[in-house]
Amino acid sequence: MNPRVDEIDYKYVRFAKPFPMHSDIIGDFVIPVGFVCDRESVPFIKGTSIRGGYAHDYLCRIDSVPVVDKKTAADVYLEIMTLRGSSWWRRYIKYWAVRVAFGYFHKLKVMATYEDIVG
Repeated sequence: MNPRVDEIDYKYVRFAKPFPMHSDIIGDFVIPVGFVCDRESVPFIKGTSIRGGYAHDYLCRIDSVPVVDKKTAADVYLEIMTLRGSSWWRRYIKYWAVRVAFGYFHKLKVMATYEDIVG
């Protein structure tokens, strides 16, 4: 099943339907209707695992279910990239980019609006 999202602008989307996901690392979780995120924010290799980007953005929110630490969110991103067939070098560049990035982890709530995120 593909996620159903509405485009907000060139970068951001809003989930129009709940999107259930599974990870062997954390189990089942659901990205809720109304969740706003950028598809994938590793700037130098964008668009190679949008589904992984959605999951990672969700798991980086302070009130995601489950609440995870930064390493676990990055590990789930890597897991999804692997399952979706991203090349090993892209996976590890992107994994380490989100693993060591600073500033955004646990700063926003799951239902943060577009204005909360970009404003």
